[in-house]
Amino acid sequence: MRSWKLIVLIMVYLVQSGCAINNKTFSLRNQAFDDGKKLIELGQIEEGIAKLEQARREKPENQEIQAVTARLRDEAITKLLYEAENIRFGGDLTRAEQAYQRILNLYPYNERAREGIELIVLERRHIAKVDTAKALLERGELSQAETLVRAVLQENPQQSHARQLISEINLRLARPEVTDLALESAFKKAVTMEFKDTDLKTVFELMSRTAGINFVFDKDIRQEAKISIFVRQNTIEDILKLILATNQLAYKVLNNNSLLIYPNTPAKQKDYQELVVKSFQVTHTDVKQMVAMVRGIVKAKDIYVNEQLNLFIMRDTLEAIRLTERLVSLNDYAEPEVMLEVTILDITRTNKFLLGPNFPQSLQFNYAGSAVAGAAPATLLSNFGFSGLKSFGMTNQAKIDFLHNLSTGDILANPRIRVNNKEKAKIHVGTKQPFFTANVQPGVTAIVTSTPTFIDLGVKLDVEPRIGLNDDVTLKVTLEVSSLLNTITGPGGATAPVVGTRNAETILTIKDGETQVIAGLIDNRESRKVGGLAGLLNIPGLDRLTSNQDIERTKNEVVLLITPRIVRNIPRPTNLESEYHFGTASEAGKLPVAIKKTEPQSLAIAPAGSGPGAGRAMPNPFAAAAADELPPEMPNPFASVAAASSPTLTLQAPTNVGMGKEFSVNVRLVGAKATVSSELQLNYEASALEALDEGDKSGSRTIRLGKDQPAGMATQIRFKVIAANPGTTEINLQNAVAEDKENGEAVEVTLPSPVTVNMK
Repeated sequence: MRSWKLIVLIMVYLVQSGCAINNKTFSLRNQAFDDGKKLIELGQIEEGIAKLEQARREKPENQEIQAVTARLRDEAITKLLYEAENIRFGGDLTRAEQAYQRILNLYPYNERAREGIELIVLERRHIAKVDTAKALLERGELSQAETLVRAVLQENPQQSHARQLISEINLRLARPEVTDLALESAFKKAVTMEFKDTDLKTVFELMSRTAGINFVFDKDIRQEAKISIFVRQNTIEDILKLILATNQLAYKVLNNNSLLIYPNTPAKQKDYQELVVKSFQVTHTDVKQMVAMVRGIVKAKDIYVNEQLNLFIMRDTLEAIRLTERLVSLNDYAEPEVMLEVTILDITRTNKFLLGPNFPQSLQFNYAGSAVAGAAPATLLSNFGFSGLKSFGMTNQAKIDFLHNLSTGDILANPRIRVNNKEKAKIHVGTKQPFFTANVQPGVTAIVTSTPTFIDLGVKLDVEPRIGLNDDVTLKVTLEVSSLLNTITGPGGATAPVVGTRNAETILTIKDGETQVIAGLIDNRESRKVGGLAGLLNIPGLDRLTSNQDIERTKNEVVLLITPRIVRNIPRPTNLESEYHFGTASEAGKLPVAIKKTEPQSLAIAPAGSGPGAGRAMPNPFAAAAADELPPEMPNPFASVAAASSPTLTLQAPTNVGMGKEFSVNVRLVGAKATVSSELQLNYEASALEALDEGDKSGSRTIRLGKDQPAGMATQIRFKVIAANPGTTEINLQNAVAEDKENGEAVEVTLPSPVTVNMK
């Protein structure tokens, strides 16, 4: 009875001890830790990370919890970063910002998430600039739109909206390499100009008075330079560039309507030509190759190369910088890549057939050694008999074989490898077989050492792709299948392997995603062995009954399936990108000298009189000041006198003027030689109009026109309507006389018709 009680007490003690051990063991675990891992598996990342952090705080000494928490948090953040970047690349900036903020809530110090939010802010600013550029483009302000878009592309060359808009701008422009010259509407006026052997500065003076453009001349411009030009209905900008190019001159823009004219010589270019410094970050190409191309084509003035950062800094004219931008963008593409999906199948088939009796090959016996040693052979033979046999046996036992063995072996490898264009990808499926080479070190005591050498056995595949612009992939394939057949022993006991190989090398072109099969590397082997009793193998009928047949057939074939899938290719350049204006041999990027056809109605600068150099300037330099007072479709008052043969006075005033409003009256001497001066009377009604300048306000004003006069060939007088009631008033020119200061002769001047102004 006591023994049973003792047994029960021992069992209870053991159970309690076991529970204590289990409780101690499981106390190392943590419920928050387990819950955190489960929540992360369910996709509740924030809750799971919070549980893991709780477990880490509860068990700071548990290294397992610390390590697993850090690993799971990094994996979760990496996954969220990947999702956020995909959303940002998709264009949903709001969702992307929320995704990055979600990461920062988990780990506030994540640099990639902070950079992602900064990129989103930058992308929104870029989108706003592109929208502004689109509005400018709709209004026809191509230069301003191009400047905004280029600023965006400078910060982010991959900005999709900006890339689309710059392509549209380039398509609209006659030449894609437009510079940032701030030429205003004064340069866009259409004029007709006819001069023969006229002083160059005289032509510029007439252009200045015609269009209100200011010209500043360098002191080294030749004073005696002459020019002959006959153009009709072309813009002043085109004509100006043509005149400058044909007279070896250049210009610099001072403001919206002012130009500095200087000789186009290297010395003056250093003084006046504006240079731009720009850094070009080369991403995918070797910077030295890019710089060599730029130096050879653009003939850049100064280039500094930073090989460590793979960028170069260029100092040159704005036109050369624009040309370099296009060259770099067309040559700095990422290398094409292709994913090769390879399937290698090594098929082995073995058929072994073993059938028939297997008789002993020989009999042997030993004679007993009872004879006296050294006895003669005759004595031994005389004592020969069954009683003298020591042993009698057969070399092998007789048996009958009934074996037919079929074996199949397939080795399948399905690697996927990503490779750049024109780079070699290598795949090896097999083993490295060692063999040893004996090396003898000479000396008193020869020391023999063995060095292992490894050879590759199995399937070796080398593929070199060449990716075409039409998504064709040309593959240079080298396939080698090797196996160990045997080993041979050489001098000194060294062994060497006997390796069997099958090789195939080809070049093929296949489409993206197309599968090509390479097969036919077959190794067929057949061996046949027949064994039996001597003499019976040659008897028909008994040969098969008494013979043993060992037939073995082995077939091995290697099949290769290869499928290229293009990951990235070089985009095919458009005609606008692949061919564009270069400039001249001396100035890369310089705009072509050309004149464009304009509307039939144009201002006129035409010759008059008989002397060379005579010219006539008709357009109004003050038209911009009175544009709001002119009717919208007012005809050109100077077009009818473009071909006149004598000087003509023109009078221009608005047709309708509001009560109490101010307006301008323009008087010009058109078609006169530079040496002609004229004096005339301008009459108006003093009761209806008031002259606003400090001259005579009695209703008549004396005007003097001429090159030697302060007003020049044109003048402007401001009036204000002071009439008490609406009505009409008339302004006219009278008593005009003109004299040629060169020879003192009087010149006849044609007076214009009076101008009637309606006061409303």
